[in-house]
Formats: sequence, C-alpha cells, structure tokens
Amino acid sequence: MAIPDKILISRLEDYHTHFIGVCEDGRQFMSFVVASLPEDIPRDVQHHKRWYAVLHLFDADGNHLSTNAHFAGLTADGEAEVLDKAYAIQDAMMSELGAVEWADVTVRPFSVLIDDRVFGLVDTSFHSEVGEYYETVTLLPNDFVFTEPWDGDFDT
Repeated sequence: MAIPDKILISRLEDYHTHFIGVCEDGRQFMSFVVASLPEDIPRDVQHHKRWYAVLHLFDADGNHLSTNAHFAGLTADGEAEVLDKAYAIQDAMMSELGAVEWADVTVRPFSVLIDDRVFGLVDTSFHSEVGEYYETVTLLPNDFVFTEPWDGDFDT
C-alpha cells in the first residue's frame, strides 16, 4: 500500500496529540510543545536540546498553511522554566484561534525549516537491513511514526 496523500492523526486526550482539531472556520491545527535535537546528537545534550511552542495550520483539505514556532529556550537554561514558558506561549497561540473543536485531523505531508531543523510531516520510508521496504511518515521533531493501515495511530 502506498503512503496516502493525506495522513490521519488521531487526537488522544491528555497525550501527545491533545492539542489538535478544527477551528470554527474549518482550518485544521496541531499544536505542540516539543524538543528538537540536531541530527548528530552531541554529548552535551542540554546545550543543544531546543524547546519550542509550535502551531501548524492547515486548510480544510489538509494543505499546510503556516507554522508558528517560538523558541522557548534550551534544557541547559532550566528545563522546568523553559517548559513553563513554552506552555504559556502555546496557550497564547491557541487562544488566537478562537473557538476550536478538539478532533482528529487529516493533513498532507509538509516540512518547514526552523533554526536549521526540520519540522513537519515527512516521508521517512526506508529499506531494512534485509532489504524489506517500510513506508513510514514521521511527524518531526516529535518523532511520531505513522504506518499502515494509516488509521491515525502512531508510534513514539
């Protein structure tokens, strides 16, 4: 089965996809507080682990409209304080959406580069060491991996 044009993402209350749904005007959204690490993870992780409050917006057909990402700080700055700041930023971004319905979303793959790091829903298909081909799509930098049967469930 090929990767579908649009990926269903299940909303799981009080879990990683708690802040996803649909705005009154039909736009879909996903919001996260998420950490991002460089591809080559250095030994001194706390000085490279960057925390962001992120809001992705999509039209009703799942096309990416925009990504609003605010850098909240590094783990080295004090992770608890940085997370508090990130959640406050996320709350402000969410309040700007107006009335929302918490719901599953169905969106098309996309990617944006923020501070030289990829954010988005990207094709991460690969061949295994024994030559088998696995079709996967990953929400980055969250590392939520979607696979067949493309039913909205994901691995973390």
